[in-house]
Amino acid sequence: MTGQVTEICMIAPTDELLRKSEKIIQKYNKNINVYQGSLKNAREVAAGLLAHGAQVFISRRGTKRIIEKEFPVQVVDIGLTLADYIPAIEEAAKVKGRVAFFSYGAITEDVKTMCHMLKIDALYYSFKNLQDCRRVVEEADAAGAGMGIGGADTAPIAEEKGLRHLVVENSEESLMRAIESAEQLLAVKKKERQKRKQLKLQMERYKLIFNYTHDAIIAINPDGEIDVINREARKILGQGRRDRENIDAVADKVVQDTRMKEVLRTGKNELNQLMSMNGTLVSANRMPIIVDGKTEGVVATFQDVKALQDSEQKIRIKLHQKGLVARYHFEDIIGSSRVMKDNIGLARKFAKSDATILIQGETGTGKELFAQSIHNASTRAGGPFVAVNCGAFPRNLLEEELFGYVEGAFTGASKGGKMGLFEMAHRGTIFLDEIGEMPPETQVQLLRVLQEKEIRRIGSDRVTPVDIRVITATNRNLSDGIRQGKFREDLYYRLNVLNIKIPALREREDDAALLGLYLYEQYRGTPDREEKEFVRHIVERLRGYEWPGNVRELGNLMERLYVLLSQGEKKEFVEEYIFSFLSSSAGAERAEAEEQTETTGKVSVRAEESGRLDEWEKKNILSELKKHNLETGKTAEALGISRSTLWRKLKKYGIEIR
Repeated sequence: MTGQVTEICMIAPTDELLRKSEKIIQKYNKNINVYQGSLKNAREVAAGLLAHGAQVFISRRGTKRIIEKEFPVQVVDIGLTLADYIPAIEEAAKVKGRVAFFSYGAITEDVKTMCHMLKIDALYYSFKNLQDCRRVVEEADAAGAGMGIGGADTAPIAEEKGLRHLVVENSEESLMRAIESAEQLLAVKKKERQKRKQLKLQMERYKLIFNYTHDAIIAINPDGEIDVINREARKILGQGRRDRENIDAVADKVVQDTRMKEVLRTGKNELNQLMSMNGTLVSANRMPIIVDGKTEGVVATFQDVKALQDSEQKIRIKLHQKGLVARYHFEDIIGSSRVMKDNIGLARKFAKSDATILIQGETGTGKELFAQSIHNASTRAGGPFVAVNCGAFPRNLLEEELFGYVEGAFTGASKGGKMGLFEMAHRGTIFLDEIGEMPPETQVQLLRVLQEKEIRRIGSDRVTPVDIRVITATNRNLSDGIRQGKFREDLYYRLNVLNIKIPALREREDDAALLGLYLYEQYRGTPDREEKEFVRHIVERLRGYEWPGNVRELGNLMERLYVLLSQGEKKEFVEEYIFSFLSSSAGAERAEAEEQTETTGKVSVRAEESGRLDEWEKKNILSELKKHNLETGKTAEALGISRSTLWRKLKKYGIEIR
């Protein structure tokens, strides 16, 4: 068999049918291959096609029966209609004498009627195989037939006997009808095959769930007899896989002890019941199987309480191993300024206590770095460190993340429930960043955790004790939140037992060069002396820059610097690019602030920073003017501000262009 075999294949017994079928298939763009085959070789042709993926066959009646008898495959019959016989009947009407009609199976009544109407002296012969085929042709010849009308199988025998023979060919209409039937049949087969696959997949899925769930499962029928039991149940009952007959011996006692017959009688659920099962303390759920309002059985699930406790402890250990650990220590905090040394010293002392700590500082100052360092210097260093950003979750999801939930607590709740972050942090530290973003209702629950040292999962009536140390952080003024009614005052005092205020980078400018070099080395590795001096030079030139993104922004700048230098860019270009970028960014921010000033009449600038910022800004404007030959349009574009804003700046700093 050569070429790609299509899913629908036609087997044509005559050259004429083969030619006509291929023409129709091409005309209507059908994905069907046509092969020649007669009663003699239909079986071999079909076997080859099936081996290469054929799903449905189209053929004449004789080959159809042979193929269906030999193979479990469906074959669509290319039926012969009266219209197909008309050309042959017209010829038969001209014959003076008998005309023999040969057919695989009975010939249609409408053909007989037409012959009668045209007064054709017709003889009708049917056959079921090649031996019958030869016999009927010989009988027709012996009966004095002057013409034979049939198919490809009777034609050569008639020729052998010297009997004139016409082959009845199918019309385009009958061929198209057969093709469309085959296409519909294939579509149904595919749909049924997909359904069977899905059903098999579903059964395999249920089988795996049934046998590999941690729950023991027993089901009884309406007579109270055990008809389903999984491996976990066998384990609890002390029965092996091959001891099915032994289960029957203890069935009555098991069913009686588990109150399954009682549920069978009442038709009511019994959930979360503690009981002893073969000496094992289990938590049991018993549910009736109700069909059309009638209890047809009971399913009971059991969980080994000790195994549950062991599993919970293993989960906590695994969660710790999966990365719920603090990576940073106090030695990782870079800074030689007095304010940073004082903060580190204070944090070291706080680490020895289990009291709640509130860390305050702007975005990017390193609040989590301090929190991790405190954890690693504490007696809880061997436990988990769980960090959660309270501002990163929608209101409803934050509660789920912090406290977890039980199965069925709400629509969409995961099977088996979910452990919350407070439970994950058991015997360790939980770090609540952006605590000022926590919704008021969650604040109430957090206050309870701090007071009672226990949590309750959503949807549960059971409390779970937790041993945790709480560290919180914020870049907001919580006192303002209290005045605005957005933050609970009692929670604030619970959180603010110990307090650390991390200074902004602009408040410790002497640390910038040291930090910058350290951050640069995270990308570069250890640079040579010349490269180190260039990095220090870049950072020193930024004295007076206010670093709104603090250490995080400095880190981004160092990465940008590394990328440019690693690509072989000249230092002059790198320095120009870095300052053009910062100048554009700062200019865009200041322009936005000025536009807000024009519309609201309000702008807030720290007085102690304004002098340095002005000096830095004036220096950048002069530099850009010089680069662009005093062209204000290009200078404004380079600075990222409008031309009118540039003119205001020139006036502000007393810069005259002549």
